[in-house]
Amino acid sequence: MTTPPVPGTPSSSSRTAQPGGHPAQQAAPADARGAVDLSALGGAPAGGPGAAGPVSGAEAAPIGRWSTELDEASFQDLVQLSTRVPVVIAVSNERVQGGAELRASLVSAIDAEQGRVVLGLVDPDAQPRIAQALQVQQIPAVFAVLGGRPMPLFVGPVDGAQISALLQELLGVAVQQGMAGTVPPFSHPEGAAQPPARFPEADELVAAGDYEGAAAIYEAALSQNPGDDEAAVGLHRARLLGRVASADAARVRQAAASAPDDVAAQIDVADLDVVGGHVEDAFRRLVGFIGTHFGDERESARAHLVELFGVVGQQDPRVVAARGRLAAALF
Repeated sequence: MTTPPVPGTPSSSSRTAQPGGHPAQQAAPADARGAVDLSALGGAPAGGPGAAGPVSGAEAAPIGRWSTELDEASFQDLVQLSTRVPVVIAVSNERVQGGAELRASLVSAIDAEQGRVVLGLVDPDAQPRIAQALQVQQIPAVFAVLGGRPMPLFVGPVDGAQISALLQELLGVAVQQGMAGTVPPFSHPEGAAQPPARFPEADELVAAGDYEGAAAIYEAALSQNPGDDEAAVGLHRARLLGRVASADAARVRQAAASAPDDVAAQIDVADLDVVGGHVEDAFRRLVGFIGTHFGDERESARAHLVELFGVVGQQDPRVVAARGRLAAALF
């Protein structure tokens, strides 16, 4: 039986130049234009519902704490995970000169980021369809995936310092798209009992309407650990509730309608919409503003939209869809 072509993958005669023509230090994940469609592998659309946790392919085996070997099923799971954190995919094996060293350097660099980025390892001999989907022409080849869309990162041997620098650039792009959280290690046991609430005092203050007090608790936690995703979400939500607590909804909406170029007025309506459950309306309003405005107003709208992503939840399909529209508006 012949292997069907992967939809969205150009034939070899129509491919653009691969990253092998550029020095590794010049390869930077600036955007995802020209990325290929990976949704045919694994049977689930990239970035769709279910992008919730570590890879689940039957043959996947952890290498580092945040690294895993990939087959087609676990490959698609990892692509879906890229809606939460950046994903790095390395296509190589030990037959390639320097392949083992590159693998070790990648695993070490990824683990050093403590769940802010994850790594998938692909053996092109064992998984040719994955290599085909990524349009690999030489190995080792390393890709970044953000929001389900892959982009070349580098090819050939690269030392640990270059890898670390490229990861920082990748994480910077991810933050611009609202992806600033972490995921647990792939070796984290499935089905473990949920831990007790970490911020019960903050929960009580929110219930009592003391949003400033709750925010202070979350801020203190973040001062101790800036990467505390749960505290960041709590802070975003407490601030949002505080902003809308005394708002006159009719006046806020009237102000926004009469001043479509006023970023503060548009942000106020977006806040009301999120609290009222009209999440898609809020996202659509701010993405539309970003697409038609520039300068400080655009950055204010972008930063606020990213904060609202944190309020709603990075795994929410509405956030995934809005993040894709945001990327299109920005690039």
